[in-house]
Amino acid sequence: MPAEFRFLVFTPSEAAAALTAYARSHNKPLPDGKVVNAEPVGEKKINGRLMVESGLGPATIVPFKSEEILEALIDDCLARKIPMPMVSEKILERLHGRFALRIGQIDSIEMLMQTHAPPMNR
Repeated sequence: MPAEFRFLVFTPSEAAAALTAYARSHNKPLPDGKVVNAEPVGEKKINGRLMVESGLGPATIVPFKSEEILEALIDDCLARKIPMPMVSEKILERLHGRFALRIGQIDSIEMLMQTHAPPMNR
C-alpha cells in the first residue's frame, strides 16, 4: 500500500505568530518590541529563533528548541483548523529555509520496505 506524506510549510510571519503564541501560553518571556521574523537554525536537529526589534539597536534573538517549535506549529494548525490526522507522525523539517511539518505514518513505510523486493541487477 502506498505511504502518504504531507508537508505543511510555514511562511516566516506564520511561524513567528505561532512561536509568539506558544511563548505567551507557556510563560516564555519575550522582549518588548515588534516580532519581525522567525527562522530555522541547524540541519539535523532543527532549532529556531524569533527576532524582535525594539527600535533601540539590533533585533533581539529569542531561541526555541525543536520540541517547542513542533508544539507551536501543531497548536497553530489546530487553532486555524488545518486538518491533521490524530494518529500520525509529525516531524519538524527545514524546507527551503522555512519551518515545515512532515505528517505521515512511518509504520506504512517500514512495512513497505520489508515487503519490497530488492532491485534487480541488469
